[in-house]
Amino acid sequence: MHNHIRRWLAVAGSVSLLIAPLAGHAATLVTSQFNAGDLIKGTSNATVYYFAPTGKRFVFPNEKTYFTWYTDFSKVITISDYQLSTIPLGGNVTYKPGRKMVKVTTDPKTYVVDQGGVLRWVKSEELAQTLYPVNWKNQIDDLPDAFFVNYRTGTPIDMAADFHPADVTTATPDIMTDKQMDKNKITVTIGNVNTGFVPSTMTIKVGTQVTWTNGDIVTHDVTGSGWNSGTLNPMQTYVRTFNSAGSFDYKDSSHAAMQGTINVVQ
Repeated sequence: MHNHIRRWLAVAGSVSLLIAPLAGHAATLVTSQFNAGDLIKGTSNATVYYFAPTGKRFVFPNEKTYFTWYTDFSKVITISDYQLSTIPLGGNVTYKPGRKMVKVTTDPKTYVVDQGGVLRWVKSEELAQTLYPVNWKNQIDDLPDAFFVNYRTGTPIDMAADFHPADVTTATPDIMTDKQMDKNKITVTIGNVNTGFVPSTMTIKVGTQVTWTNGDIVTHDVTGSGWNSGTLNPMQTYVRTFNSAGSFDYKDSSHAAMQGTINVVQ
């Protein structure tokens, strides 16, 4: 599976170029259990996504971006294509802050990547050498023009004191931090009877707020022990905060096959 994922990452471009089919890939374990912050993919193609607390999936546009965040593909979880199709797209993942400098194909400037996908112009070769003293030229990646829309430009770097790569990298341990998402607010999508709740089983921490969003074209509900959303029309939401540890099963009372579990830990 890893070789197929590598092949996809090498050719994937932007959100409009997400699908790269796998041909003759080995069977992989399919599960419905995953959490905010996990890496996921479907069964029929090798496209890898970051599953965000917002309930959306963010794509890695190429291999270089992926490997600024992860060292291998061992943590990629395979879910059904039904489930994957239920999760709305959020956009593209950008470079991990501080890891690399980048150049846009049609722009001679060299940039560092700051938190939030902000590009900051490094004004001189001497400054770049100071920021990345070990093989500094090898720390510059070409950023295709198509990817530039995923970033925004910030204030230039005038002196080394303006930017400390290692500190910026340490301050951005994960993609949810980079995109300034609240890890204490999680979204579950309500799909049809085939997709069910996505994800159907997840683990959260005490105090986390969970929002269920009805992404189907018919009504659904979320019913647990002692709590109920009432009827949810398409695109309506139900919010519940879990303030105690335990395992909380729930279902759609109108569709017996649609069941889910929220595991709450300290």
